[in-house]
Amino acid sequence: MKEQRYQIQIDDVIVTVTKKRMKNMYLRIRKEDGSVQISAPHHMSRENIREFAGSHLAWIKAQQRRWFIERGSDVGTPVYGKAQIEERKRLLKDKVLFLIERWEPVMGVKVSGVTIRQMKTRWGSCNAGTRHININLALLEKDEDCLEYVVVHEMTHILEASHSAVFWGYMDRFYPDWRRVRQRLNRT
Repeated sequence: MKEQRYQIQIDDVIVTVTKKRMKNMYLRIRKEDGSVQISAPHHMSRENIREFAGSHLAWIKAQQRRWFIERGSDVGTPVYGKAQIEERKRLLKDKVLFLIERWEPVMGVKVSGVTIRQMKTRWGSCNAGTRHININLALLEKDEDCLEYVVVHEMTHILEASHSAVFWGYMDRFYPDWRRVRQRLNRT
């Protein structure tokens, strides 16, 4: 049987899973880049692999912390390879599309497209004219309600482009808890 490779996310950790001909499951942290790798037999289910990774999450985080410290890196800033960044973008885009699908009928707007990008100064942006939304990849590491707040915020710009009283009125109507969530988002 041919080797299979895919990625899963446990908490804020991306794990690359390789299914191949073998008897047991193995977990390792790559010395080259600090990434998490699991090798598993073909017959092992995705759920069993996810449970295995989850049961070792404390060990994984400790090993990655050690990896960052040894290299003088910022412990809170993981180093991701290109493939991992693309996978993280895909994971976040799926979450964003799910939220958009939920909120479009509630808000009466239609989003034309979504781009996930690494942004330095914003959580998101919206081109009200084209109805296209950009979302910061860093939101993947935030709570679900923080992501939902940003998605609703950007969708509200389709109704009102500026941060006027009208805009905040829409936010109060659609997402009444936005102040608390925004405060928590910007604090973490």
